[in-house]
Amino acid sequence: VHMGGYDGTDIWDLTRAEIEGRRQAMLAIKALQQFAPGFEQAGLRNFGMTVGIRDTRKILGRYNLTEQDVRQQARFDDAIGIFPEFIDGYGVLILPTTGRYFHVPYGALVPQGIDNLLIAGRAIAGDKISHASVRNMMCCTVSGQGAGVAAAVSVKEGTTTAEVNIGRVQAELKRQGVRFR
Repeated sequence: VHMGGYDGTDIWDLTRAEIEGRRQAMLAIKALQQFAPGFEQAGLRNFGMTVGIRDTRKILGRYNLTEQDVRQQARFDDAIGIFPEFIDGYGVLILPTTGRYFHVPYGALVPQGIDNLLIAGRAIAGDKISHASVRNMMCCTVSGQGAGVAAAVSVKEGTTTAEVNIGRVQAELKRQGVRFR
């Protein structure tokens, strides 16, 4: 069930979303039982423990990824990996069937004005449509691995994460098998 209009940072809204989501799931099961041949005996084993939230807060980064970056296969000198042109959200659906990809920039993991903090996953810097791509679990692994390697390199070299040698980060990521093209 997909539902919009709930604030993923408000516990009361999350409670309302869980109640409504479960109600809709039960309606979907009834519809399957009534209208889908072979599903007459379909049932629900259980619900997820909590409602899944796709979008809440994001950082303002040293670089803020854009819809154009995703759609136009952006390339960045500070890339930490690649991700296919895959957008799913906000009325846009582009499936990763073309072989097109964009670079995930390290700058999108580096928050403005805070030293030695890296952000990975769905909270990296970007606009709404780019977020509909980077919040995907596989892209979260790209940003997570990039952040982890950058943190390790910065500690090893005694620099901040904002000043880390991106060439050394990329070399280690390549050694680990990360693709850049």
